[in-house]
Amino acid sequence: MNRRRFLKIFSLSSISILFSGIFQRLYASGNLEPKEAPYKPDLNEWDDNKINLCWIGHSTYLINFYGTLILTDPVFSNRIGLYALITNLGPKRIVAPAIEPEKLSQPDLVLISHSHFDHMDYPTLKYFSEKFPGKIPVVTAYHSKDIFDDLPFKKIIELDWDEETEVDGVKIKAVRVKHFGWRYPWENDRSRGFKSGRSYNAYLLEKKGKKIFFAGDTAFTDNFKSMKNEKIDIAIMPIGAYKPWINSHCNPEEALIMADEMNAEYFLPMHTRTFPHGREPFEEPIQWLKASSSKYKTKVMIFEVGQTFSLA
Repeated sequence: MNRRRFLKIFSLSSISILFSGIFQRLYASGNLEPKEAPYKPDLNEWDDNKINLCWIGHSTYLINFYGTLILTDPVFSNRIGLYALITNLGPKRIVAPAIEPEKLSQPDLVLISHSHFDHMDYPTLKYFSEKFPGKIPVVTAYHSKDIFDDLPFKKIIELDWDEETEVDGVKIKAVRVKHFGWRYPWENDRSRGFKSGRSYNAYLLEKKGKKIFFAGDTAFTDNFKSMKNEKIDIAIMPIGAYKPWINSHCNPEEALIMADEMNAEYFLPMHTRTFPHGREPFEEPIQWLKASSSKYKTKVMIFEVGQTFSLA
């Protein structure tokens, strides 16, 4: 990287973060250690003849999909965001991961929805790629692999909306969401009308006739109504950071509505209870989810980081 580009990235990144109204609150708890996750999974109890899902934290789920081990948007770092020299300026983790990365066996697939720092965490990707060099395939959004293609993954597959691939017997289809994809503000982005800009996906996973929908990040959209006949068994939906970013992040009520519209039988939450992302109170998204869940056909099966849901 030449000196001019380095100074541009450093200056713009530092200014955009340091002078945001939210930064002071995000950084205020910087000296506090993350709290232990309320639950811990016992992976020895997992059965390859079932679907097992554990909420590791934020948008990271560990999924055993009939013997295929999947990590979604893996983030195990204590801080996420931009680095200024040797300091990470992003928000600090409030709740620790439900399981330490060194206790995980090799994933058969890493699934990345888009390039935002809280979904595509380079230090975490580096850790897994170097621990299992040349062994882990990654599926990511269109025009996003350049961020981590220096890492020794087995292969990196970019999927555009409605494109499909298959990894270890799991069919994967990229689904359009209502969000944005840039990692840095000056980058070209699909949401700004750049066809070749950074993109952002949800994914529909299928194996042995069962289907899991992983929504990544999304605001409220009617895009998912088209999947109402897909017979989706499990929808993993984001429910946090809607204040003040309701135009790019759905609230719990909207997440439930979208899961209902796609006729998902079971609902698992994410994108909350891990980092101080939005201005909503830390407890609000889960409290709202609990209060509203009985109004919908979809059944909420997880409310806390570390909890596990299994389906035969």
